Amino acid sequence: MTVGCMILTMYLLCLYVIFQSELVKSSCYKIMLYLGLMDTCCLIVNSLITGYLGFIGATFCSYPRFIYVAGAIGCGCWMGSCSTCILLAANRCSDINHNLPIRKMFIGKNVYITMMIPATYTIYAMFFTKPIIFDSNYMSWFFNPNLGLNSDLYVNVPYTVNNCCVSVCTASVYAYLSLLIHWKNEHAQSEALSKTQKQVFMQSIIICTCKATAAFIYVYMQFFNSPPPVILFGEIAWQCAHASVCVVYITWNKTIRRKVLHLIIPNLIRNRMKSRVRSSITSAHPIMNLMANEIINATRTNSGTAVTVF
Repeated sequence: MTVGCMILTMYLLCLYVIFQSELVKSSCYKIMLYLGLMDTCCLIVNSLITGYLGFIGATFCSYPRFIYVAGAIGCGCWMGSCSTCILLAANRCSDINHNLPIRKMFIGKNVYITMMIPATYTIYAMFFTKPIIFDSNYMSWFFNPNLGLNSDLYVNVPYTVNNCCVSVCTASVYAYLSLLIHWKNEHAQSEALSKTQKQVFMQSIIICTCKATAAFIYVYMQFFNSPPPVILFGEIAWQCAHASVCVVYITWNKTIRRKVLHLIIPNLIRNRMKSRVRSSITSAHPIMNLMANEIINATRTNSGTAVTVF
């Protein structure tokens, strides 16, 4: 729960930086901004609410409405984030291969119309599919609330199809992108990818890989009897699938990292640090000049001595 608060705070700072900077003009970062909205909602459910419900030992019978609503939001935003990841992968394809017809979907204001696809899908998943239910015995979320009824009644088919699609689609698309990047670097030097394109590509592939891993584990948990370690790993994978986005932003994107640090560190402290660095450099200059003069004098002396000997 504590880690969830830290990640959530850092994530919100990253989203604020993206929204306030020039990055938001890119269609890729517009999609990432919506992905961030889905991730923050899921982090609230799988970190903060999960920690609270686990702390008090709650079950579905304890707070049925609250758990039902939280489960619907968590399930809907998860499926929405998965569809956004697939859209992000398609955006990366169109950015690297300009000949793809889908490139028009991400140019100009068309990207807003395109983003209506995951938004509509999120609403559908949230209101028209079965939610996940929290169980404090396993500190995780399940579709079956364990009320003694037939477990087949709680199978969420759209959720299963969603998880299978996100695993297969992201793996296929990024395999294609990897081959395309390799081909461009080997055979098309004039069309070599820029450093920024490669950086955004790596950010996207890490984000989508974490999503695909969590999706696969939860599909397995829904149809097979899973031991507690697998259930715990699935819950952690779900958390990491959303938290990894924030970590990727901070570690891989220098622009976001620099602007986030500017938000966290007050101006007074930054100015003091700059003044100390400048003063240290200024104080080091006389020493460097003195050393340089000594080296020059020593060189001249040696040269004069050599002439005298000969």
